[in-house]
Amino acid sequence: MAIRLLLLQHHRPWRNGYGIDTAALSSTIFNDGYACGQCYQIRCVQSPWCYTGYTTVTATNLCPPNWSQDSNNGGWCNPPRTHFDMAKPAFMKIAQWKAGIGSM
Repeated sequence: MAIRLLLLQHHRPWRNGYGIDTAALSSTIFNDGYACGQCYQIRCVQSPWCYTGYTTVTATNLCPPNWSQDSNNGGWCNPPRTHFDMAKPAFMKIAQWKAGIGSM
C-alpha cells in the first residue's frame, strides 16, 4: 500500500503543494535528490518560439538518463547535461509548445 501511495504522490505533485509548474531534473542537477523542492527561474533563448520573461519551476523528480540515446539526440537527461524536463503548463509560459527541446 505504501508503494502505491508514493506513486500517486509522484504523479500528482500539486497535492503536495508544488503546484503544476514542476520539472524533472537531470542527475547532474538533481544531486541524488538534494535538489528536490528547489525552485529555478527558467527562460527560453535562441528560438523563434520563445516568449519574453521567465517561469519559476519546482524540482519534483529525476529525469533518468537514457543510455541507449546520444546526449544530443534523445538522451537529454544523460550526464553531464543539465536538463529540465518541464511540465507542459510551465513550458507554455516561456515558449510555444512546438518549440520542443530548447536552450535555457
